[in-house]
Amino acid sequence: MTITKVISYFISLAMISVILWAQNQTSLFDSIIPTLPWGIVSLVDLYSGFILIAIWMIYREKNTTSVVWVFFLMILGNLTTAVYVIYCINNSKNDIEKFFLGKNI
Repeated sequence: MTITKVISYFISLAMISVILWAQNQTSLFDSIIPTLPWGIVSLVDLYSGFILIAIWMIYREKNTTSVVWVFFLMILGNLTTAVYVIYCINNSKNDIEKFFLGKNI
């Protein structure tokens, strides 16, 4: 699971960097992405993935904790997913079953 952790750290740093860069270029609310056909496809794809990850978070965590994770997932996107994977790896102590199932094992 070390490679997964390294990739997740890399994704976290990349997402933080690109979020900060993009926000300095234009405001989130001034984006033209929702007006473009492929922009709409990208947003539907993105939020479909968020929903799938949110289902895993809700299944894996206690109710209060999952609400917090899902909130940040919808706001910060895959940055939250990468941080959540790191969190799960650290809490699972390299037990793949505990990584995926959390409190449900």
